[in-house]
Amino acid sequence: MPLHRIIAWKKDGTKTDEIIFSETTSLGFSPSETGIHSSSVSIHKYEIVGDMNPSLIESKGKKYIVPYWIEVHSKTTMNDILFEFPKPKDSLPKVKLESESQSGLGQYKTTFNPNNGNYKCNCMGFWRSKGNCKHVKELKAQLELKN
Repeated sequence: MPLHRIIAWKKDGTKTDEIIFSETTSLGFSPSETGIHSSSVSIHKYEIVGDMNPSLIESKGKKYIVPYWIEVHSKTTMNDILFEFPKPKDSLPKVKLESESQSGLGQYKTTFNPNNGNYKCNCMGFWRSKGNCKHVKELKAQLELKN
């Protein structure tokens, strides 16, 4: 039992757009209103792109697709919803730099993630300098030379 979307254009240039329920997949539409210039009828699906699977609830006499809180027709079923997860964004590889500690007792790993612009380093100075240690400065300088 599908939902149908009816769009009607009036002679004065205004447009009406409504969603109705029909017992069948075919719907005949003859405008009862005078002044209708043209109209369009199609099966309607709510298209949702999101991180969580949708569900339907009724609250205060209205029906919603949650967790997106989109108000829908009262006869909407899960079959009337087209859901897809967002497409993953292309990700760029992280830039890495390894530095010897001044004492020679270890190595520090510094990385730059071009996808979010974040620098990270595993040295204590990274935390003390609030993310701007000498290793991060060195990696920034190397990246600036490449560009």
